[in-house]
Amino acid sequence: MNNLKVFILLLLAMFLVAGCSGNATTSEKPESESKTEVNEEQTEEDDEHNHEEDSHEVVDGTRVAIGYDGGVIIADSNFTILETLETGTSAIALAADHRHAFLNDREEGVIKLLDLGVWTEEHGDHGHTYAEEPALSTYSINGEKPTHFTGHGNKTAIFYDGDGSTEIYTNKSLKTDAKPTPLLTIPGIEHHGVAVPLTNGNYAVSYTDEHDPQTLPEGIIIYDKEGEEITRFDSCPGLHGEASSGSKEDEIVAFGCEGQVFLYSSHDNEGLELALPDEEARVGTIKSDDGSLYMLGNYSSKDFPELNTNITIINTIDKSLQTMDIGTRYAGAMAVSRTGDGYVLGIDGVLYQIDLAKGEIKSEVQVVDAFEIVEGHGHGTVYPTIALMEEGILVTDPADNKILLVKDDNVETVLSLDVQPTSILSVSASH
Repeated sequence: MNNLKVFILLLLAMFLVAGCSGNATTSEKPESESKTEVNEEQTEEDDEHNHEEDSHEVVDGTRVAIGYDGGVIIADSNFTILETLETGTSAIALAADHRHAFLNDREEGVIKLLDLGVWTEEHGDHGHTYAEEPALSTYSINGEKPTHFTGHGNKTAIFYDGDGSTEIYTNKSLKTDAKPTPLLTIPGIEHHGVAVPLTNGNYAVSYTDEHDPQTLPEGIIIYDKEGEEITRFDSCPGLHGEASSGSKEDEIVAFGCEGQVFLYSSHDNEGLELALPDEEARVGTIKSDDGSLYMLGNYSSKDFPELNTNITIINTIDKSLQTMDIGTRYAGAMAVSRTGDGYVLGIDGVLYQIDLAKGEIKSEVQVVDAFEIVEGHGHGTVYPTIALMEEGILVTDPADNKILLVKDDNVETVLSLDVQPTSILSVSASH
């Protein structure tokens, strides 16, 4: 019996050892394979960790640029001043990428490029927003009286009044450390004009008759990607002001004219004239947003100045036009939001929010003191102006050298300056 017990105990011990060694064998892997699995698992954990960090990292993707006589001030969304650049000019025009801006000295024919320092890179189902210090170009773009800068799609057009030429720049070419080469240059004749890059790759450019040139253009020419003329529309006398909305399939460009607004549909290459109530009146300023079905324009009548309290509302769906009396004159401070609301700052100092679909005033907020319009061109006169941002509406107050933020019915001074603000724009990397 003792021998039998010893034999049984030895047999159990063998089974236990075999079982343990079997489990160890099934879990063992070559050293290199084991390390690979650990690295892959670690990488997955790191990726998840990095994505978690990225999704929670707060990046200020907003910049506000304020022009003054001789330079530009750049601030963040908290209105902390990041940079003050002495550039010799106060004119600011936003590029199509909503990251860069052109600083223009029209009379000297000198343009500098400003990198506002915020942008978003798309990664499939999400995007990463980046922010860095603003930077000014190390070079200048030169031409004869650069005046109108129109960013649309992925290109920006610069129109030179001095010789009527147009230069086209792609978003990718805009860098502050390397002077960009124009994608295309379209020659012209001296006049106060404009050019618009279209989403189908063509270009709408104003023109004047070479045999009888006028200061303001009389129509537009549609050029193809190589700069060859496709179509000419001669039904927009005194053309001044433009705006565009929609995408490649339904893009509409509106041009202000004497007695009418001219609508151009790029997808079918057709034009439409929308007559103003007063044929002697004209529209010279038009504002839009790609997300809005409505555009907002001014209304100016020499023969009936009492009508200059009207604004022009353009419906891009049914291609119609209506005027609306807001009860005060204004100096061109206008904007359209993505939601389709319009904003006009009257000379009474009131900011009017307008439901463009209904043609009704939604709100009135007293923002600045009343001011007068200087008759004629009023060159050198600085009026209050506005810019839209996610937090509200920015208003410049040149009388008191302040920047105001209007949110709902509240008006807050967000910046007090040592210089007089002449222009303002706001960009968001998520736009």
